[in-house]
Amino acid sequence: MAYTILQLATDARLRLAELKTRAGASPRYVPRLWTNPISRTQWTLDYCGWEGMWAMVETGGRWSAPFARRPGTWHLYAPHVRYRERQDRPDLHDEDMWLIFTLARPQDVFRKGLFASIHDPEAVIPPRLRAMYALQQKGEPGGALAAHGLFLSMLGEIAAAARRGGDGDPAHPWRVQQPGARADDGGGRLLERVDALASARLDDPPSVEELAEALNVSVSTLAHRFKAETGMTVVERIRWQRIRAARALLGRRGASVKSAAAELGFSSPFYFSKVFKEIAGISPQAYLRKQARR
Repeated sequence: MAYTILQLATDARLRLAELKTRAGASPRYVPRLWTNPISRTQWTLDYCGWEGMWAMVETGGRWSAPFARRPGTWHLYAPHVRYRERQDRPDLHDEDMWLIFTLARPQDVFRKGLFASIHDPEAVIPPRLRAMYALQQKGEPGGALAAHGLFLSMLGEIAAAARRGGDGDPAHPWRVQQPGARADDGGGRLLERVDALASARLDDPPSVEELAEALNVSVSTLAHRFKAETGMTVVERIRWQRIRAARALLGRRGASVKSAAAELGFSSPFYFSKVFKEIAGISPQAYLRKQARR
């Protein structure tokens, strides 16, 4: 699947008027009910960052069996492909992101052509789409060109994910990874192994020394390899994991900042609020109020 950036620039057209982001509950979904079939005349890329989303896709005149969308996944739909969605957990629904675009020769970019599931566990693509949306809203000189550059970089990441393997179906999605990341030769990528160890102890996070011992590497090796693979430190990743869990906790009925801080082992609600705002860009109090309005 050889495809150059020059060809991408020639063949890809972002329809900026169709780029959307939205925070908060979406009017598209009635809890636990399937939407009517959706299809568009251009390519569609949309994001799911929360639990409880289901989908089905029509190919060859037949609907697939319903399948759960993993948090942190993008769905890529070719023109005229029909799909339906169901939201079982509207209380966890945090943000809608999708864009619509055209490709002159899509068969050279994406292998399957009709539908692909793309897993983005490190959230590589969302910041670029948010930046594209901000450029669209500002309407500043050069903004359209900058947005198109971000768009091409997203297509490049997706094309690279397709080359890494996976069929693009929900069970074997294409996987996006941080630019410059390399495969780990010790039984899986280092990020996945650190995440697995840390996620089991979010209320009492393991130290870098404990993680290094569990992974049978030195502290220095772990720190340098993790930074090279992900672009962040081990401590930053664990903080990100804890705040992701905090957002889910604050989406529950009766949740409070104090209870979320205690459940995740933070030393105080004040420190929890400080870390939450640093990672999420919003205070937990404001996030909780936003959830209450849904």
